[in-house]
Amino acid sequence: MLKTGIHSVGYFGRHDLKKYNGEGFRKIKAHGYDCIDYSELSSLQSPIYTFSSAEYKTYLTELGKTVRDAGLEISQMHGLWPTAGDTEASGRAKNLDYFKKEIEGAAYLGCPKIVIHPCMAYGWAGGTREQMFEVNVNLLSTLLPYAKTANVTLCLENMPFRKPSAFSAIQELKDILIAINSPFVKACLDTGHLVAMGDSMYESICLLGEDLAALHVHDDVAGQDRHLLPFQGQNDWQGFIKGLRDIRFNGCISLETHISLTTPQPMLEEMQISLAKLARCFIDEIEK
Repeated sequence: MLKTGIHSVGYFGRHDLKKYNGEGFRKIKAHGYDCIDYSELSSLQSPIYTFSSAEYKTYLTELGKTVRDAGLEISQMHGLWPTAGDTEASGRAKNLDYFKKEIEGAAYLGCPKIVIHPCMAYGWAGGTREQMFEVNVNLLSTLLPYAKTANVTLCLENMPFRKPSAFSAIQELKDILIAINSPFVKACLDTGHLVAMGDSMYESICLLGEDLAALHVHDDVAGQDRHLLPFQGQNDWQGFIKGLRDIRFNGCISLETHISLTTPQPMLEEMQISLAKLARCFIDEIEK
């Protein structure tokens, strides 16, 4: 059965850990969502990265319980981004340690999937597709044993930049998944990034097929990455619905967009509820 979700930024903002409480998660449930995409660990500015190992385990374990007690699931979580230092071997080694820490954190949370951005080892304009392929296969292959131990699936995300080193084309993601050939390495399709690239929604979903394990759902316009609400940009939503129906996608329609938290009350809550209803409408269409 398909489920609806939204990234945690949409309700808690960033880095104020006091806001991650039962009341906040119960509101998300009451608004109509089934799941949360936990985004707090995507930035090294999060105070969680200052915790000791014991504090880290305790905090995330208790947070996972708080989410479940509110009737929600943590369907997926954001991996670290941007991964500064990718262009140097020492920086990539440091980022690797953070990815391992996030995998460990996902296990504490009870979260089954982490969305991983491609390693930009040659910067945004350097390197070849062959070099990008090699460095990302190496990254995911190195993380794979940790993912297996934690029972966490790594979901490689498509990027929105048409450059040789950007690793944006869905075929490139598919080639990596074929090369690694593991149930613990799958794909996250970012619908807005796909629009930014101008690629076919339906064909991209069908190409990924059973390798599609996670979604970042939002709208966009060609050449930009604005994370618009659905139907505010140029996304082919009929292709999105038909593609997910045809591949029998059975995951979470997880929104990576939200109503600005600066919106005045009670308008904010009314719009949040409406957005949750819109996510549910996608499910109704897919399951027809």
